[in-house]
Amino acid sequence: MRNDDDVYWNTSLPRQHEALQSLDAFCKEWGGLSRAEATRRILIEWDRLRRGKDVSAWAPAASITSAPAQALQQTPRPTQKSLITNHVARVASHVLDE
Repeated sequence: MRNDDDVYWNTSLPRQHEALQSLDAFCKEWGGLSRAEATRRILIEWDRLRRGKDVSAWAPAASITSAPAQALQQTPRPTQKSLITNHVARVASHVLDE
């Protein structure tokens, strides 16, 4: 649901653009964020750093799990996003709003 007090805009990049590929990698590492949410997070954290404030202490979702790294590489990834991962992404995003 859109909020009248918020500002919305669209962006575009060519499909093969390196920045878009990096954004998609960022989304995946942070637990399946949408491109819009990832862009919002990057902008908020950049602004906080620019003003000398602390940024989020959240780590990408892959580093939050308790399984060893080798087990993560050997485990086949599900085709659908896990509810836990999406929950972690949502909680991490709310930290930025505080």
